[in-house]
Amino acid sequence: MAARIVKTGYALAFLCIIASIVYFFAANWSEMGREAKVGISIGVMAGFYITSTALRGRHGFLGRWLFVGGTLSFGIALALLGQIYNSHADSYWLFLIWLVPTALLARLTKDPALSVIAVVLLQLTCWFYYFPSAYRIEWTEWVSFGWLLLFAAVNGAVFGLSRSPWAAHLAYAAMHGWLLVISVTGFSYERDVWWPYVYAALFAGLLYYFFAVTKQRSYALLTSLFVGLFLLIQYIRLLVDHFETWMLFIGLAVAGAILYGGIMLLRRTGVFSAGTRTGTWVLAAFQAVITLAASALATASLLGLYLLWAESWSPYVLFFAAIFGFVLPAWLGRRWNAVVRYTLLAVGYGLGWTVTWELSTAVLVLYIAVLAVGVIRFPDRGMQRLTTVALTLYLYVVLDVNMESGRVELLTLALWNGALYAYSRWRRGKTAMTPFVLALSALGIATNVDIFQADGLYMASNIAMVAVLAFFLFQRRRRERAVAWGYTALYLVLKYYELAWNLLHKSVSLLAAGVVLLAWAVWLEKRNRLDFPREAAWPRNVSLGVLLIVVAQFLFTGYTVWEKERLLRDGQLVKLALEPVDPRSVLQGDYIQLRYDISTIQSLDGSGKVQVMLRKEPDGVYRFAGVYAVNGQKRSGAARQQGDILISGTFYGTQVVYGIESYFVPEKTGIERQENARFAYVRVSQNGDALLERIGAE
Repeated sequence: MAARIVKTGYALAFLCIIASIVYFFAANWSEMGREAKVGISIGVMAGFYITSTALRGRHGFLGRWLFVGGTLSFGIALALLGQIYNSHADSYWLFLIWLVPTALLARLTKDPALSVIAVVLLQLTCWFYYFPSAYRIEWTEWVSFGWLLLFAAVNGAVFGLSRSPWAAHLAYAAMHGWLLVISVTGFSYERDVWWPYVYAALFAGLLYYFFAVTKQRSYALLTSLFVGLFLLIQYIRLLVDHFETWMLFIGLAVAGAILYGGIMLLRRTGVFSAGTRTGTWVLAAFQAVITLAASALATASLLGLYLLWAESWSPYVLFFAAIFGFVLPAWLGRRWNAVVRYTLLAVGYGLGWTVTWELSTAVLVLYIAVLAVGVIRFPDRGMQRLTTVALTLYLYVVLDVNMESGRVELLTLALWNGALYAYSRWRRGKTAMTPFVLALSALGIATNVDIFQADGLYMASNIAMVAVLAFFLFQRRRRERAVAWGYTALYLVLKYYELAWNLLHKSVSLLAAGVVLLAWAVWLEKRNRLDFPREAAWPRNVSLGVLLIVVAQFLFTGYTVWEKERLLRDGQLVKLALEPVDPRSVLQGDYIQLRYDISTIQSLDGSGKVQVMLRKEPDGVYRFAGVYAVNGQKRSGAARQQGDILISGTFYGTQVVYGIESYFVPEKTGIERQENARFAYVRVSQNGDALLERIGAE
């Protein structure tokens, strides 16, 4: 017990300290110069690695996580360099350079945490390449298809080669995620005609492989989940084009086929047997996937049929039809197949909820009271889960209609679900995770000041959230702890984007909390005389490989600083006209997104590297004077005059990216600088590399 509490304390301290570092650098404190920021970032990285090495032989738990902290601090240092020298916000290069050593270290050390981080960095690299935040790319059909298919293929390869089960599952889910992106983006291209058939064939092969050949429950479950999403997306697309009776009946038929097929799989294969705790969980998850897919299709189809057939709209007719046609039979049919009952119940709750805002409060309160009795009395856990979700949704509607404060509504929902969780745990002796998750979700939303005003309830909500998370993080129950860790990470992410409280103040608070937690964990460890197992020594070749990678990280960081400083010192200063906007980066804080008159060149087509000629005009501003070279080939007729500057970029169609599209500013100063920014001052080297130095009104 004491060892688990100490480990939790160390983990929380580690999380707070890492978050405080990210917050501090993202704040872009104007009082700190470039040299100090670079020195701190390199010092933090060195501190993590050196401390990890010192503790590996004496404290395996801390040594391992401090090593993970070193890999994270390398990425933070890269983000800071991008902020200092105004590189792209959330550049895919940042995540790609961060990914390479992380993946190599994960492969060498076989650390599952590093493997998961590497897979996450891979997704960020792909995402920000295809969806850049600092500029916009109009992808052509086949270029778009090629890149998305490549992302899916790379994740498929990672899935096949990964030694970490967590990383393999994450890569497999990411593979299907990118394949679904192909389906969604295909709506605007012609490939939405043929791609669904290709993807459906792939699904069929994967389902057969995981159900009949390898019988891997987790991958069969993941595949089934994406099959449901795929069918729902395709059905919605078809409904948009063909909102007719025959299409809605097809939707009902597909829902029935999913339901029947799922039941047959449960009966005829041993993949989802409930013989073990894991088997029970996977069985419940598979039943949930079938229920969600079938009920979503059926609900959409039935609602569409009612809209087409009904001569006059009556919310009460639809509401009571949902209750007596679906909910009541599901409640009474205790001997029916569980998946059939769950699907009927989900359809009934879903149809009823679509019209709740048009019903009287008295009817809804009466229905809520009946649902509350059902939640308490149902012996079936699946029925309890579905009814708990429905009860929360219906209660939200009643509160929304009768209350003016959205935060009070959420706090009421959190208290209600918290009471349901407490009742199930201490009165019935069983843990109900659904109300626990719903309570944390409602409480978490209530802590956001960007949705609601900062008042006494805001402070109370945040204090309650921190207290609840701290309580469950130190509990013995594994499921509650796992959920609490997830919400702790989510809470820190949401606080990063919350604008009411400065990042610098958040950073100091988190650092103080991390130091206190660290001191408390050290004291508790010594007080209980705990002896944590040591980490097994790496083989000599692994240690040498790790050392080389870590040294390479420091060398790359140092070289990047030297190169940028040289460009600032020796590059020719160029004044460019611009048009700014103001977002926030994931790791680098606030920045102004810049667009130049040379950002669009109509004579370009395709993609590749380009060199653009800039010519100084009488007002001192350098403007477009022609394209000098494309993909290394000088354009015919391109005449460079004395004093012309060549600037290099990458073009996608007519859009050109020069790497100077982001200007990072201290927190909450972006709007003021955006309003006054008319020109950018850029240093350009002899080979055309550009570095944004400053922006100004003149």
